[in-house]
Amino acid sequence: MRFGMGGFFHETNSFSNIPFTMQSAGWVEGDEMFDFYRGVKAYIGGFIDEAAELGVELVPSVMVRDCPSGHITDEVVEKTRSRMVEMLWAGHQEKPFDAIAIHLHGAAVADSYPDVDGELLRAVRGKFGPDMPIGVVLDLHGNITQEMMDYSDLLVGLKTYPHVDEYGASRIMFQELYNMVKGGYTVYKRMINLPWHIIPTEGLTTAGPCCDIQQHLYKLEAEDEDLIYATFFHGFPYADIQAAGVSVTTMAKTQESADRCALEIARYAWSLRKTFAVPVNSAQKAFDLALEIPDGPGPVVINESSDNTGGGAPGDGTHLLREMLKRNVPSAFGYIFDPEVAEMAAKAGVGATISCKLGGKMDNCHGEPIELTNAYVKAISDGTYVNQSSKGGGNTVRLGTSVNLVVGNVNIVVASGRTQAMDDGPLRMVGVSKDLVKIVAVKSSQHFKAWWADKCRGMVPCDSPGIHCADLTVFDFKATNKNYFPFVDAVWEDA
Repeated sequence: MRFGMGGFFHETNSFSNIPFTMQSAGWVEGDEMFDFYRGVKAYIGGFIDEAAELGVELVPSVMVRDCPSGHITDEVVEKTRSRMVEMLWAGHQEKPFDAIAIHLHGAAVADSYPDVDGELLRAVRGKFGPDMPIGVVLDLHGNITQEMMDYSDLLVGLKTYPHVDEYGASRIMFQELYNMVKGGYTVYKRMINLPWHIIPTEGLTTAGPCCDIQQHLYKLEAEDEDLIYATFFHGFPYADIQAAGVSVTTMAKTQESADRCALEIARYAWSLRKTFAVPVNSAQKAFDLALEIPDGPGPVVINESSDNTGGGAPGDGTHLLREMLKRNVPSAFGYIFDPEVAEMAAKAGVGATISCKLGGKMDNCHGEPIELTNAYVKAISDGTYVNQSSKGGGNTVRLGTSVNLVVGNVNIVVASGRTQAMDDGPLRMVGVSKDLVKIVAVKSSQHFKAWWADKCRGMVPCDSPGIHCADLTVFDFKATNKNYFPFVDAVWEDA
């Protein structure tokens, strides 16, 4: 068999002032996709490995992505759409495809395209017609639209958060797409949208209500031989679009199975909605709680979810770092985004001291810059390390010029690039040992837990002011439905 392959990945936070432009785009096309993603335990890596195992010839088009941020420019969408369709069609003309596998996120928003993912699927479907099997794998935080359902034959989403099943879900989707082609059967689908917004800090699937819902999905898939795959999409409320919200999708060999299982999952999940709750700690409270945890192996990790770059925040927030400097216990902040300071320290050199304003420069939502005086430049790095987490393991991270500034007992890692840290890579790249500090701070909601869970002696959430904070009432939503739970005690007619 011969499959086309492509992708576009972006989680858009409408409240970020950092646009996704052609200049910021990570653009990989053609055979470069094999070089870039082979061996990486994530989406495209899953396509590559599953194709090799099944004996499927893969023809790559483009894979375009950027760190979660603000709205995507129309230019990025239109160039991606044009190039993806062009390359897929050229490959198909050379020798016909049996199917097309696409990796998307599900919460990508552009200035003129509120549903970028649906638009890209529409373009591919429009070129290839109704008979070409198209399979798509999406992030658990996708805001799933009817267009995404209509323009794909097979839609598979992640089940875990932290997203440790990116690789596995991609392989499952690819194998089912292969089975569809080989068996010549139709996949029946059902989507149910719920009047509900789940914030990422509520979405942990290793414990709590999201874990219960996840296990219910697995149970149904095991019990119903006609159910191919089920997803409980948490949605992404910070993408300010009408389609934002929770949804359930099912893929099955009969319409009856797809309908029945989707309704059962939706009813079960809806019944748990009021059990969703997370602690909301200020930076001061988070440090108080962290210091109460008894000494032992490993540090306590404080995660500042409100400035999570993995949710579109700038990563230069200063609320938690200011508190860390105030407490002055042996600690490491890994890391804050400030290319200006990183370059200044790198030019000064190891052993020098610098005075500067650190962080708080991207907007007025995440704290004022911190005045540092005589900060010691301990180490300089090119910002490159290999992610060791089960979430995207094997991926090479490139943060650009990065430094370790030491102020009192605090190690501050300052980087020139933005991405969510999945492991202790930002500390490793500047020579900071996690085992020599009492506290480590990260800007993340859940993903850090995949690596840190068994390497620390406790985890404490911090929800400072920011554009990824837990309180949705502070946002000036223009399109997001505020008649949904938890804004109001919404009613769902099928409950």
